[in-house]
Amino acid sequence: MDLSNQIIRVAETDAERRAIYEFRYQVYIQEMGKPYSHADHERKQLSDPLDERATLLYSSRKGMIVGTVRINWGEDLAAFTAFSKSCGLADFQCFPARSLSFCSRLMVHRDHRYSAIAAAISTRAYQTGRERGTQFNFVHCAPRLVRLFERMGFRQYRTGFADPEVGAQLPLVLVIEDIDHLRASRSPFLSKALAWPNSRRAGHWFSKHFSGNHNYQGGNHEHEFYQPRITAPGA
Repeated sequence: MDLSNQIIRVAETDAERRAIYEFRYQVYIQEMGKPYSHADHERKQLSDPLDERATLLYSSRKGMIVGTVRINWGEDLAAFTAFSKSCGLADFQCFPARSLSFCSRLMVHRDHRYSAIAAAISTRAYQTGRERGTQFNFVHCAPRLVRLFERMGFRQYRTGFADPEVGAQLPLVLVIEDIDHLRASRSPFLSKALAWPNSRRAGHWFSKHFSGNHNYQGGNHEHEFYQPRITAPGA
């Protein structure tokens, strides 16, 4: 999969952020009819308080956004609190908050869901996490999207929960420097990971800590190469 021609940008201006909020509204509210309480139906935008300190990545075509993801950082108390229960952060308390990150609002325009955009955005998110020294990246998604994230190197590690707005969700985590698992899952992040020094400490800790959990997906599973076929965005 060639990601070299996918330009991913960080939203740095108010105009860029507004365009992302409008894109979210188009995908989640107008296309999928999700009942998000933070939706601004007058302005046709979807945002929430976690956007204020988040890093927002996006891809565009002909001046229109076609894909985006939000990254929140563990040192942001509001984000840490928001994801603490759903992601079971108490299990990771031996790691500093700055080593944790959270991705959400990953979505791609319906005309591009069979392209490399989702992989390119996710890979840029991985690179951004490496630059900040992140050790774990958390997501949660609808059960039908678990396979998509597993092909990127994420693993199930705890039971799911019911979100009041989007329904059933499953938490997953990516151990950022776990080269062995990235290689086994044929993650699109592997080439980026190999450009950095990698410690196996977090990976060994994770395997030991969660090996008795029946939801933990460990071992060297041979997955087919990641093909970004997002039929619905993650929550």
